[in-house]
Amino acid sequence: MTHDAPAASPTRTVTAQFIARVLHKNNKKTVAAQFIARVLYKSISTPVAAQFIARVLHKNNKKTVAAQFIARVLYKSISTPVAAQFIARVLHKNNKKTVVAQFIARVLYKNIIRAINCAATVFLLLIIVGCNSTSNTAVHSPLFGTYTFTPPAQRTPTGELTLGDTHFPGTANPLFASSDSDLMLDNALWGRPVFFDHHFHVHADQLSEVPLPENGGVLDGGKTIMLHLRHDLRWSDGQPISADDFQYWWSLNQDPDTGATIASGYDQIARIETLDQYTVVLHMKQPFGPYLFYLPYAAPRHAWSHWQPIALQNTRAVYQIPQVTSGPYKVLNMLVGQRYTLVPNPYYTSTTFHGPYLARLIYQAYGSMPELLAALQQQQVTVTPGYHEYDLPPVAHVPAVMHMLQTSAASYEHLDFNMAQPLFQDIRVRKAVQLSLDICAMLKTVLHEPDCKRRVTQVEPQPSLFYDATIAPSAYDLATARSLLAQAGWLPDQHGVLWKDGQLCRIRLATTEDNPLRVALAQEVQRALGLVGIQVQILYYHLSDFFGGYTRGGILATGAYDLSLFTYANSPEPDEEYSVFHSSQIPDATHPDLGNYGHVYDTIIDQSLTQGRYNVSFAERRAAYHRFLERLAEQAYIIPLYLENTIVVASEHVHNVLPHPDQSAMTCNIADWWLG
Repeated sequence: MTHDAPAASPTRTVTAQFIARVLHKNNKKTVAAQFIARVLYKSISTPVAAQFIARVLHKNNKKTVAAQFIARVLYKSISTPVAAQFIARVLHKNNKKTVVAQFIARVLYKNIIRAINCAATVFLLLIIVGCNSTSNTAVHSPLFGTYTFTPPAQRTPTGELTLGDTHFPGTANPLFASSDSDLMLDNALWGRPVFFDHHFHVHADQLSEVPLPENGGVLDGGKTIMLHLRHDLRWSDGQPISADDFQYWWSLNQDPDTGATIASGYDQIARIETLDQYTVVLHMKQPFGPYLFYLPYAAPRHAWSHWQPIALQNTRAVYQIPQVTSGPYKVLNMLVGQRYTLVPNPYYTSTTFHGPYLARLIYQAYGSMPELLAALQQQQVTVTPGYHEYDLPPVAHVPAVMHMLQTSAASYEHLDFNMAQPLFQDIRVRKAVQLSLDICAMLKTVLHEPDCKRRVTQVEPQPSLFYDATIAPSAYDLATARSLLAQAGWLPDQHGVLWKDGQLCRIRLATTEDNPLRVALAQEVQRALGLVGIQVQILYYHLSDFFGGYTRGGILATGAYDLSLFTYANSPEPDEEYSVFHSSQIPDATHPDLGNYGHVYDTIIDQSLTQGRYNVSFAERRAAYHRFLERLAEQAYIIPLYLENTIVVASEHVHNVLPHPDQSAMTCNIADWWLG
């Protein structure tokens, strides 16, 4: 958008001369100087100015208060006096006591320039201040880590890799993904703004950089998030991927007619603005800590917009066999219930990944674990994820060319107290149960571990970036356990069984029937608590009954247990703890699918989780989650036991396959897998 240039005024001339002198003295011979002429002499509109400044800041890495100020002035049209006060504070805090400060007084307070030119001048001055005070060094954040991979000898895609699984994806579209299989396939077919690696560090994929407060990507205290797209993004049909495609995906996600699997989280975005083809601005309803987990994908508006949102799930070219995708591979064909055959997307580019390197990628589903193991024995598959530890005996006999890769999963086995039961509302009883468990001995007995390295002390175990190293493991102390129970009024009879007011101390331990290791662990818990006089009845349930919703009579949701034994699986985002421990998440008939199964109601935990959710500063979020973790450990609402393992079997000929703590993200770097 252009405007006719008005005649130059004396005010503009004086202003231009002043800035020219400042720029000249500071050797700021950049695009900023060219911008001065256009803004001061041609009265470029505010939106154009905003776009320009965003580009200047982005290209020159001017990650200063200038970036934060842009949103407030250009988006909110802050008046000249307020702008002047803001700059005065910035200059004062940064000790910029120069001619710039004198100029502000003369120009801004006396209203020499019209509002629009004043705003542009303000930003130029802030850019100058930023140039004087900020270096071009890279931003450092605990969220960042180094991505490494082994490059192939040649760039041309070669070879055929078969990824074996016991489940077939229900959809090939991230709008509707709900299972690990769906998500693993999505990583091959769809690009993402950012991704989290196996150390839970975040990297840019379709963006040129990860938006953080430290680099100017998060503004206005978290209410504005700037997404800068790579300029070479293309759909698999060769059409450009633009900012409008990200806005379109979000509109589909939030439309109830679409039926997106996960709309919460994305609903914290109030609206999306596209400054230009490569700049997406998320206007948040409020600062939202997990925003990196809810950056919108892109959807091909040019290919989908002729369908109504309600029709997308019934359209094979969108739901099952998407014809236009953005990831390293695209669908060649699909045999329902059996396999997807993918080929390279020649238009794929990424800020982090380098591939695709495979000429053909097959996602092959097998009907059962024995069928998958048979295919593995015959070397019909190249990579197979998703094994449990009780699958290991037969896996150990696979051909020598197949290697077993293991890492600690971000999932942990634990015991949950039902806080709705009067027995466990007494912290002395909860502590006594905790002290009665020799967890290290259980690891040796049940898992045949030689040591206690897999023991977990908290609900954010490593590799969580919010892990609290100060939380120590609970002790094994039967004497103290018995003492605490006696203090709580539970006294043993002649057989050592506890009674109180004529009531036998008997608890129902509920768990699942599908996992033989869990069955053995439940029996160990039963034996251990029996030593202090607590009688334990073990109840085994089918998964659908155990995890069913409140209105479906789910055991956990309805609280039909005293103590429960199962696994929690974490992602890199600790906000997931909100759904498990915040008091607003206790399931009932009105909210049958909430996840605070333990009926935990603790104001300190509520406050900490709320602070972590609505804060974008990593340091402040980590402090909030450490308060949560410490309170959880102090009150013994849950007894973490041990980390599970992520187990992958891969051919020695495939490179860059890395077991991921989050099973669904195991293929996050599939663009860089290659055979050789």
